Amino acid sequence: MKKLAIILVLTASIIAAWFLLRPSKSTNNGFTINGTVTGFPDSTKLYLQDATPGQKQNIIDSTQIANGKFTLKGKINGKTINVMLTTKNNEDYTFLWIENADIAFTATKGKFHDAVITGSETQLDEQKLDAMVKPVHQSTDSLNQVAQRDSFGLNRASLFKQFDALREKEVILSAQFVKENPNSIVSAETLNTYATALGKNKAQPLYDNLAPEIKTTIYGKNIAEYLMLNKNIKIGDKYADFALATPDGKIVKLSDFAGKVVLLDFWASWCAPCRSESPNLVAAYRRCKNKGFAILGVSLDLDKKEWFDAIAQDGLEWANVSDLRGDRCVPALMYSVSGIPDNFLIAKDGTVLARNLHGQELRDKLQSLLK
Repeated sequence: MKKLAIILVLTASIIAAWFLLRPSKSTNNGFTINGTVTGFPDSTKLYLQDATPGQKQNIIDSTQIANGKFTLKGKINGKTINVMLTTKNNEDYTFLWIENADIAFTATKGKFHDAVITGSETQLDEQKLDAMVKPVHQSTDSLNQVAQRDSFGLNRASLFKQFDALREKEVILSAQFVKENPNSIVSAETLNTYATALGKNKAQPLYDNLAPEIKTTIYGKNIAEYLMLNKNIKIGDKYADFALATPDGKIVKLSDFAGKVVLLDFWASWCAPCRSESPNLVAAYRRCKNKGFAILGVSLDLDKKEWFDAIAQDGLEWANVSDLRGDRCVPALMYSVSGIPDNFLIAKDGTVLARNLHGQELRDKLQSLLK
């Protein structure tokens, strides 16, 4: 999440020392990543993929590990891009910023996220951000272990709340980084990631504070799109209408369900917590559909087949729509959806009653509304 601009008028000895200690060597011929890794057998494949949002994850280069070493090469347009360095099937991966320079990468199997990366000036900004949010990530990892032991889902509601609290801390720290580093593309990438979590009112001044050239990046353009589309909907507001297609091409509007209690459910086929919540939603729908209750699912998928297969596998009997834009899904931007599963419970008169209800909380709320 993924400057060194030094003007020196110094003695020759100091200049020589700087050349020996500088972290990168810029080159017009492209980039070279020289890696040192431990724990991998020889011939393990590594892939370098473009991680620019809205782009296919094209492979820039690939190689094999030999005697704990590897080299990846290529040339990028512009100053920097965000890439993913990964093994086969993403068993081990990390995101990093590369430039047309000599870059060193040192890591251990299973710990690519803790890799030591030098030679990329942009990566230094990423490392500053990583250091700020590292305590939150450590707490999240610990909570994930607790969640994995809760195989029956007895503490699901409590765990959701704890995850939400950690997510909020991460968002606050990330916003602080963006505010303090308006000239960094890392700030634009970070704000692009967390704008929906911050909400329009907090994201707007952070965007306004970004340097003009940073606003012209793909990240800056995405933030501008969010600020344009977002409706800043809160509990007690009326819902914002939209229209999207089902897998078979039928256009469905949220307003089609006027007069019913509607659960607007944001999910995706690749979202494990969403899929684990599916049985609860199916049970609630079957229990209440004849009492004036409806669900409209909005998928944040990119792949139509994966979306369609998940609907069939989970037995989702209600209308499901998507524009297949992933987290750039228009309704998700409208409703400030920053993480899934997420949902909005809408009353018969169109008022948003609650957000992010799951399990027993959702059952209790529906029971009080649909007597």
